[in-house]
Amino acid sequence: MNKKELRSYVLSLREGLTEDEIKSKSLIIADRLLSLSFYFKAAVIMAYMDYKKEVRTLTVIERAMKDGKRVVLPLTKPDTHELILVEVRDLNRDIATGFKGIKEPVYENKRIVAPGDVDLILVPGVVFDERGYRIGYGGGYYDRFLNKTCATKIGLAFELQIHPVPEDVHDVRVDYVVTEKRTIECN
Repeated sequence: MNKKELRSYVLSLREGLTEDEIKSKSLIIADRLLSLSFYFKAAVIMAYMDYKKEVRTLTVIERAMKDGKRVVLPLTKPDTHELILVEVRDLNRDIATGFKGIKEPVYENKRIVAPGDVDLILVPGVVFDERGYRIGYGGGYYDRFLNKTCATKIGLAFELQIHPVPEDVHDVRVDYVVTEKRTIECN
């Protein structure tokens, strides 16, 4: 399958998950992630607000804030296809519905964070493979951004999202993928 076909196939599989399955699997993924040494060592974590049937990230974000870590979320700039990192301190005040209905940080809070300041990046995706390649939603936002940082990159996915991915020269691999069944060290 090419990337477009694989994206559609895996999205249809993910669409079949019930809300209860998503919640329970997401909690297992959060527990796995929160037990990794990369999480403990990180002072600044870039997360994302889950969208539709993605792995739920709120548990991780709230725990990171409780643990005294700085949490940044991406703000999408569709005109330039880039992500701007904004620190959030209060999920009720600092988040609004943004690009394509995705919850994003409010830009006006002026807490912009440089990509180089981030220690750990939680990466969304539709498909991941065991080598760290991923297929996103097709905009290239994360590939452009991930090229700007040396932070540890961890993909969060349900096990049904793990499939071989055809690689492209512009693709940036993640270092690890955490699912409800395993933590994959990508080589």
